[in-house]
Amino acid sequence: PKQSKIPVYTQSIISTSIMKSNNKGTIAEASTTTNTSQDVCNSVHSKRPRGPSKLVKMAWMPIWTMFATWYFVSKIWMGIVGIKWAAMVCYVIDSATGGAYERMMMEFLNPIGGEPKVQWLKTLSEAVLNKKENYVHFAAILLIAIGDFSYWGAMLYLRSKDIGGLMLPLMLHCFWMGFFFISGVNDLHYVAHKRISNNQNNHMFKYDILNSFCMYVMEPMHGFIPLFWFGHHVKIHHKESNGPDDIQCVTFFERNFFNFVCFVADIPLQWYVRGPLHHVRNGDTAMAIRMVLAWCVSLSVGIALTMWDSTAGVLLFWIPHLTRTLMFNASNEYMQHALVDGRDGKPHDPANNSFLLLKPMPRLNFARGLRSMPDNMEERWHAVHHAFPHAGMVRQAELAPKVKCNLVFDTDYLSFTDAVLFRNTKKLAQWWRPGYDFGNSEYKVSSFAEADKKLDMAGREKLLDSFFHAAYDLDDMGEWIYAPSFPFNMMDLGPMQKQVQSTL
Repeated sequence: PKQSKIPVYTQSIISTSIMKSNNKGTIAEASTTTNTSQDVCNSVHSKRPRGPSKLVKMAWMPIWTMFATWYFVSKIWMGIVGIKWAAMVCYVIDSATGGAYERMMMEFLNPIGGEPKVQWLKTLSEAVLNKKENYVHFAAILLIAIGDFSYWGAMLYLRSKDIGGLMLPLMLHCFWMGFFFISGVNDLHYVAHKRISNNQNNHMFKYDILNSFCMYVMEPMHGFIPLFWFGHHVKIHHKESNGPDDIQCVTFFERNFFNFVCFVADIPLQWYVRGPLHHVRNGDTAMAIRMVLAWCVSLSVGIALTMWDSTAGVLLFWIPHLTRTLMFNASNEYMQHALVDGRDGKPHDPANNSFLLLKPMPRLNFARGLRSMPDNMEERWHAVHHAFPHAGMVRQAELAPKVKCNLVFDTDYLSFTDAVLFRNTKKLAQWWRPGYDFGNSEYKVSSFAEADKKLDMAGREKLLDSFFHAAYDLDDMGEWIYAPSFPFNMMDLGPMQKQVQSTL
């Protein structure tokens, strides 16, 4: 997208300068240069978006409440019930084996040096992988393949023989949600990234049947629709990079919790409708057909399973799918690009709409065996991922200094997610490290970085709060701004992000 010219909510370009006062940086209110062209003003105001009427909003609130309720229920079900139950079970297993279980899992999932010492694992991984550096991805995918097929097999057996009533299948489901459901997600994601290459040697696996198996079988068993990572994430999100044609983009609307839930409501439309339509509009009808056929088969399996046994259908298909859709994926899509520094008129630049987090995600609450998973399994170097999408997650730490990102925070992924979702600018301001140079004093991150460093906490909070505002104008977003589709037309309107000229 080109540099924005006319903000939607104001015709003013604010030039903000940083000045020192009592040895603290404050944001000085500068003079405003207003575009006096009446024609331009009329043109903008004629297409100025209007929020929903009170009557429409009243009608929307029960639907909004339903999606908000499911978000929190599934978060509790997976994040508290599932993870705690899995942690208890694995604690018993590890204690009974004198700690051998966790040592075995550490060697399996994250061996020292990146290569396993167990001979059969080494032989198997070398036989199927194109590059040894991808072993950690292979191990995580093998783990969830064993877990997913064991879970399905055990559940189908229990329900077909009516063993354990409801309690035993429920206990099995909770363990799977707290152990396997949260594993391997980023690894399936990298299979899709490497699959985009036309060179078979650059794919994750030497045999394309294994790459396809991950996309068509493992993804739906893990709660996704088939081809989600390849058809949506790689071929749309990374290609469009949070620009006007990115259906996952959150940059064009005000980010607050009410609007986040509206975004959650859009995820099913995004997965099942907007994704295929995007490919049709861009001339890739074959991709759209593949996506539609794949999710039709996946949903058919879920419906058939539910008709055979409703308990099996709910526990095997619907809870994992709805949790992945409306909680896990929705929160990740939203928070990974919710903070946008569009001051230089380039909100589409990953360095301006992604982040780098300096602390790894805490894992003490995870089940023993998962606590040893490699660093960056949660994608805490997200700006690096957009700059180097084919680099695996274990290489991103060394690549972080090469990405000139000013949105660096001294916190972990879980804490950052909560702060972003609830727009807690006080915590974000405390964690923010503008101009972070990774120990290289000659490293210039941003033309705004030095000025941002001088801001006091109040100034940082105010600036970070502005990063939640919409950052695109009419020229960039067109009908997404003045005639948004459902459910974006239900969102609260907020001010347009101001563009400023650097004074450095």
